Amino acid sequence: MDFLKDLNQPKVYELKKAFCLFDLDGDGVISEQDLKNTFLTLGVDKSDYDIDKMFDGVVQPLNLDVFLLLILQRANGLAPQDVMLGAFRMWDKANAGYIDKERFIHDITTYGDRFSLDEANEALEDAVVTRGPQLNADGQLLEKLDYVDFVENISGFQKSDHK
Repeated sequence: MDFLKDLNQPKVYELKKAFCLFDLDGDGVISEQDLKNTFLTLGVDKSDYDIDKMFDGVVQPLNLDVFLLLILQRANGLAPQDVMLGAFRMWDKANAGYIDKERFIHDITTYGDRFSLDEANEALEDAVVTRGPQLNADGQLLEKLDYVDFVENISGFQKSDHK
């Protein structure tokens, strides 16, 4: 698994844990039955057809190496953490690790490849938001986005120092 040496190891560890959650029988392979049972555990009854479709084009057996390669192929377009941090720092004039959530949403819904307001709110759904001590124009505590934590959660799998 030479490809792992250039990856963000904490994220690889998280993927290994995720693999174990799918490999319900613990045989080191995610089978169609494992996947069906995983969905049932989550309260979703998937048909055999749906499960078969999920396995279309997937190398068998779906062991940990294949699982990691599959996830990494899907995440290939994600930027490394340092690149994403650099992008978010454009809004962080004080270099504090927080940005004005309202301003950020305004900018990503107004400029460039625009998000809809729903898309912007959905994208930030899991972001850590704090309030204060500054006030916004309406006299409410300013909501700040902890972009360092946010980037850590959404960045690609490459190491931050990857060139």
